[in-house]
Amino acid sequence: MKAEGVVKVSTKGQIVIPKDVRTQFGIVPGKKLLVAVEENEILIKKMEELSLGELSKKLTKKARKERMDVDALVDEAIRWARK
Repeated sequence: MKAEGVVKVSTKGQIVIPKDVRTQFGIVPGKKLLVAVEENEILIKKMEELSLGELSKKLTKKARKERMDVDALVDEAIRWARK
């Protein structure tokens, strides 16, 4: 199901995500979303919320598996968070 809608920016820079889109993606009040710019587009992405412990385990496992250095691990974490 493809949902879309036209939104208007308020004087405070806010937009309202249409109800059918919120429902489709399970977006509820307080849910964090990632806003990113790619080329000439603004993207709003649903974020996977992990506890600090879960995130640490995922990153440690990936670092060991791929023998990554700290800088590469941080870069990978940033790319993963933006998905």
